[in-house]
Amino acid sequence: MKKFLKLLMVIAVLAALLAVVAACGSDDEDAATPDEVATPAPPPETPPPGEDGDVEVDAGDERLTRNNLDENLRFNDPVTIRPMLWDRSSDRVPEFAEGYWAQWVSSNILEDHNIVLDWVQVPRWDQEPFLSTLLGAGDAPDVSFTFGFGMVETFAQMDGIMDLAPLLREYNDWLPNMYGLVGSNVYWNLNPDTGELFAIANRMVADGRVNTFVREDWLNTLNIAPPTNLQEFEDMLIAFRDNADTLLGADANRMIPFRLTDDVGWTADPLISSFIPDNITERDFFVHGFDDRRFMMPGMQDGLRVLNRWFHEDLLWNDFPLYSAGDDIIDDQIILGFVGAFSHNWDYPFRQDPGVIVRMQEETGNPDANFIVVNPFPNDAGNIVHYMPGSTDRTIFFPATNNEPVASLLYLDWMSRLSTRSMLAFGYEGVHHVRHANGAFELLPAEVHTFELDADGEPVLDEDGDPIILETHFNWPDHQHIPSLRNFDISLMINGVELGDPALNAATVALGYPGIDSARIADARNAGLDHARIARRVQLRPIAAQEGMSDPLSNERDRIFAVLITATTPENFDSAWTTMFQGYLNMGGQAILNEREQAWIEQFGDVDFQNGPDWFETTH
Repeated sequence: MKKFLKLLMVIAVLAALLAVVAACGSDDEDAATPDEVATPAPPPETPPPGEDGDVEVDAGDERLTRNNLDENLRFNDPVTIRPMLWDRSSDRVPEFAEGYWAQWVSSNILEDHNIVLDWVQVPRWDQEPFLSTLLGAGDAPDVSFTFGFGMVETFAQMDGIMDLAPLLREYNDWLPNMYGLVGSNVYWNLNPDTGELFAIANRMVADGRVNTFVREDWLNTLNIAPPTNLQEFEDMLIAFRDNADTLLGADANRMIPFRLTDDVGWTADPLISSFIPDNITERDFFVHGFDDRRFMMPGMQDGLRVLNRWFHEDLLWNDFPLYSAGDDIIDDQIILGFVGAFSHNWDYPFRQDPGVIVRMQEETGNPDANFIVVNPFPNDAGNIVHYMPGSTDRTIFFPATNNEPVASLLYLDWMSRLSTRSMLAFGYEGVHHVRHANGAFELLPAEVHTFELDADGEPVLDEDGDPIILETHFNWPDHQHIPSLRNFDISLMINGVELGDPALNAATVALGYPGIDSARIADARNAGLDHARIARRVQLRPIAAQEGMSDPLSNERDRIFAVLITATTPENFDSAWTTMFQGYLNMGGQAILNEREQAWIEQFGDVDFQNGPDWFETTH
């Protein structure tokens, strides 16, 4: 019901905006012809990602006078912009916009550029419908961001998003840090036909996407080798189920061999993606690639059939459709020691927040409780493949209501500085991290517990079976607590570690998980990177059929996942799939497939590859 109400809200907003655009649309004769399209160009020289680039502007540059700036790109009078940040409602940072890190950014950019920041908090897990509502009301943050480009494209067609191409043509030489960090991603969303650019893509540093984790101590207890293929993985799940008494004792009835969430496309991605044919063409990968959970990819039916069978054999958590990533129970099931295997972000169990492994060892009183990464899902050619995204994860845009676009660009450049992103990611030396001789950052624990111990040195448990904590010491003061990995919720220009040296990046990543052996982090990182396929960028005109369909089709996809896995018998699975998938196509999926196919042919011709069959990159 919650998602349905959100969907209705977004549809209502889009309908209202469409009515306005229909009444106030621009004349076709004002549209640019192909010969008039001017593509933004980066400045001739940009600093490498590991350095800050300072701009020297001639004091006589008329752009300074026009924007009331001095030669150091500092506004002579304060200028206010409203940037967005994500909010997770962390217990230690209840209002992120009022927290230490938001205020640190505010005070420093005020000093450097005389820009005043009026932060706009957007809920992390409901960010797209929330942003859609703000856009419809003309109240979106001046600097907004989201995953994907669908929503931006929809509102851009309604004149609700600013075209950044003219701004970048005029001011690109003032943005060396942004270009040095993001590079060609600045133009990731460029319309090749019109030259319009409605969003800048940030920089994703490839460390991984989704890994599969299994309880190492359970494997050892049952004398099972780590699984290397689907059958071995299934046999392992069956062994967990059938040996619940041995593994969980009095809690045997709480055994969850494999845990999903309501986001099946993410928390079963390694399994599902293994059914994509190894020889899929670049054209088919693009045409079927509208959905970020791969729902329209060939092979999806086969992957879901496996999950359907596992559900009916008691190998899955029965209540998974009811809970999403923001619900505490998702982590609690693992932390309390009831989960044998799961798939999630490549480093999820190692992170300080939620601290899955460390807290699981505390809760179970078992220092050997641990998860290891496995790659048990080869495809039809016997290859392990991790389909990873390109070098971007967030889309940054300015709504048409932004009255300070130059200040907003300077904000993006300032947030791209190495000094800025390093401070946000790693905090203060001696408080949040220590530096190694090679320059790598090692994060310190956010908090340390002192437990009541018995005569044997084992934790004493309370009546609920939880270890009794005598004292909690917070290494990170509340006001300086970092509530997301590397301050992801505010560090909009980058996802990952980029210090200008790949070896230094890898060493820092491995040292970023206090209490976890750095070798385990390296293994988890390599588990995905060693088998990565990164699709080559396909840059085409906007796909009109996708406008406004991202949310409705995503909700329908998740509904289909839940019904097919939990409410469909194995005997009826194929017929149910056919009916529900056809309904998805009728709802708009088929129109998207058709138009993506047509746009491909328009751009490249009736061919299967842009430029040869090597259509994907690897990380090697």
